[in-house]
Amino acid sequence: MSSNKVYYTPGTPVTFGSNSDTILWTPKALASGNARISNVWDRGAGSLPGRYLWRFKTKWVATPTGLDYVFLFAVSSSASATPALTDGGITFGDGAVTSTALLYNTSQFGGVYAEAVDKAYGASGTLYLYERYVAIAAYMYAAAKALTNTDADHQLILTPIPDDVQAAA
Repeated sequence: MSSNKVYYTPGTPVTFGSNSDTILWTPKALASGNARISNVWDRGAGSLPGRYLWRFKTKWVATPTGLDYVFLFAVSSSASATPALTDGGITFGDGAVTSTALLYNTSQFGGVYAEAVDKAYGASGTLYLYERYVAIAAYMYAAAKALTNTDADHQLILTPIPDDVQAAA
């Protein structure tokens, strides 16, 4: 009996960050209890990968308190400019989230914990996306420290990882 092997072939990464990145997102200087959303990413129409590898890097302005955390959320929509069709009713566009309670109606997919010994951190995982329009939001939960005010210290990379079904051997 022959079988098929299923691999994945990483696609072209999409980055969320400062102006040099694909999608504008500036979570710099994010303080505890605040959230910030990115510009919208139009994934396009038609067949698209659903699974993505995410990698996030961030940096606190000073040595953080143990277990300070930056939560990450995917905010999706079937219509890019219609808040009524956007998760949480959140308006897309690089800026502050007006009410962090709106994030309860989005998809939390990860984040970064800090320890009290360093101030630069990274994390990764997988994320499934099914809507055409997507933005990323970050919520800062920290005892006292904010993120740095340097754009380059904060970036999220999404790499599509569609299945690659091999011919039966």
